[in-house]
Amino acid sequence: MPTTAANDVYDPDLALARAGGRAEVRDRMLIGLLDLLDDPACGGRLLAVQRYGSERAACREAAHRAAGVARQAATRQLETLLRALEQALEAGDLEEAGRLGADLPAIIAAVCNAVAHAGSSGSG
Repeated sequence: MPTTAANDVYDPDLALARAGGRAEVRDRMLIGLLDLLDDPACGGRLLAVQRYGSERAACREAAHRAAGVARQAATRQLETLLRALEQALEAGDLEEAGRLGADLPAIIAAVCNAVAHAGSSGSG
């Protein structure tokens, strides 16, 4: 199946395949991803770009963990951004990390919108 721009944000069919064909598992993965990104002690710290300098290792670990969950949830753009953020933090490139972190809220919002659209179109 060809990749479309919408599928780059969230691909419900790929997420379903990664969940072994079980819609409830797919949905739990996605909810888990959004919860992880909202948790101030873990992925939520990625939304606080000003913390990158003082908590670089913890932020890198949070980006790594969130990228893995984003992959399972089939949210390609979010996974790509999180992997790039992880690499920037690993390299100590706080300027690039800050730029990527500033893009994170918009990509999370795009995922939420894509999920809402997928749900209203009857996928899964």
